Amino acid sequence: MENMEYSNSLYQISEILKYIEPNLKARIPNKFISYFEANKSKDYKWNIDRSLPIDEQDLLPITKEILTVLYKDYICNDIERIELEKILNENEVKYQKELREKYNPDNIFGNKSKVVEKTIVANETTSALAYKKSFIKRIISKIKLFFNR
Repeated sequence: MENMEYSNSLYQISEILKYIEPNLKARIPNKFISYFEANKSKDYKWNIDRSLPIDEQDLLPITKEILTVLYKDYICNDIERIELEKILNENEVKYQKELREKYNPDNIFGNKSKVVEKTIVANETTSALAYKKSFIKRIISKIKLFFNR
């Protein structure tokens, strides 16, 4: 499934590159353009809406990622590159913070101690309700233990 989404993204990129200005397209190495063409999906159909800007197009997430890398590495100037890297770093920090809050190891271990406390309380209540053997069964079990030595 993931491979199909990747090839669909390459199809979208090759369609976008058809409408990019020639001087900007010339900045992208030909090996990338030929890779996009060779590995794009043959069955996927997507048409770019020229009336909408690129950020309002219905693009796959992988397409957005690849376009960001192409823009940052080959198309933008140095000032734009610095601003873009700053934005990407801020987004990465936000993402890592969200992950930290969602999967905080302190909370995971904190919850574990609460679970342990609950099981201790549960074991104490069940031990109070333990089954008592009858007098004869206790004597028989003692005799069996004596002979098993």
